[in-house]
Amino acid sequence: MTLSRNQLKWIAIWSMVIDHIGYLFVPQSTMPVLYHIMRGIGRLSFPLICFLLVQGFIYTHSRGKYLARLWCFAVISEIPYDLVFSGKMVARSDQNVFFTLGIGLAVLWGIAEAEKRIVGVNRCAADLLIVFGGLGTAVLLQCDYSMWGILMITAFYVCRYDFRTLLWLFPVICLCQGWMELIAALALAPVRLYSAERDQGATRMPRGFFYWFYPIHLLVLWGIYKWICPA
Repeated sequence: MTLSRNQLKWIAIWSMVIDHIGYLFVPQSTMPVLYHIMRGIGRLSFPLICFLLVQGFIYTHSRGKYLARLWCFAVISEIPYDLVFSGKMVARSDQNVFFTLGIGLAVLWGIAEAEKRIVGVNRCAADLLIVFGGLGTAVLLQCDYSMWGILMITAFYVCRYDFRTLLWLFPVICLCQGWMELIAALALAPVRLYSAERDQGATRMPRGFFYWFYPIHLLVLWGIYKWICPA
């Protein structure tokens, strides 16, 4: 059994939707089991998105356009994100996941350039400087998943030819965020089943759908929530 990129995208989308529905509509105080089940399912989404980001970075025809697209949707998604997770139209305390992805992609680009231009110990030093720069930026901007999101993206890229290392490294990164986040390591199963050959000739998701879905579904869920709970 193998999975295509589109199938990974759909798994990421639906697990994210289940997570956000659980966050908004299932009270943790009175329905803790259902709440944690739905939030647990949602832990699968971000690692899959990180993996897809790395695949996109490797195969894109224009890394500059790819990076610009991520930052564009970071801006577009911020108000929907703030409405859902803070109840305010603008909240400076937390930034949506597109900011994390944009920083992560910039880190990968820096590492790739270092691989081409620098050799030996200097390259290791450059890679560390680039990664720590990304980690610091994510913490400074208070991005969703913070520095751990950058480490996930970096791990998928660095271990792209070494799945065995990823098998122990990725759970460690997840566990550092808390016990609940350890569930995210289960996303390695569909990642392992991914086959680029399945993408050939397969019906592709409409262009831009994967990007637009994030802010639109947040707005829809927030609208439903305000309709049900107007107070």
